[in-house]
Amino acid sequence: MKVYVDVNVIYYILTANEEFGPRAKELVEEHYGRMITSALTVWQLYILLRRAGARFKISQVLEDLGVKVVALTPEIIKMAEECEKLDFDDSIHYATMKAHRVEIILSNDRDFDKVDVKRLF
Repeated sequence: MKVYVDVNVIYYILTANEEFGPRAKELVEEHYGRMITSALTVWQLYILLRRAGARFKISQVLEDLGVKVVALTPEIIKMAEECEKLDFDDSIHYATMKAHRVEIILSNDRDFDKVDVKRLF
């Protein structure tokens, strides 16, 4: 079964976040090879890491973590625009999950508790 991984989980691992990093790493290891994420996550990760002054080859990081990046399509954007429970970037993640029939998200973002997915963290 595929699971969706939110940007915060990857970010916590890469920045060795003392509070959330260990749990993020545990989840990624547990779901290795079954995770997908949106192309939006790549951009968000790039911006977050750049702000933190960290430099990583994101493609290699995602490969090492066993995360497959899926396309951000016009259909997904349309679904995201119709979602009223989440802000736009979270709506894109949610719509991507729906488009790929994924019901579980690895995320520390409690906003996902507002929609019909199971959030693990």
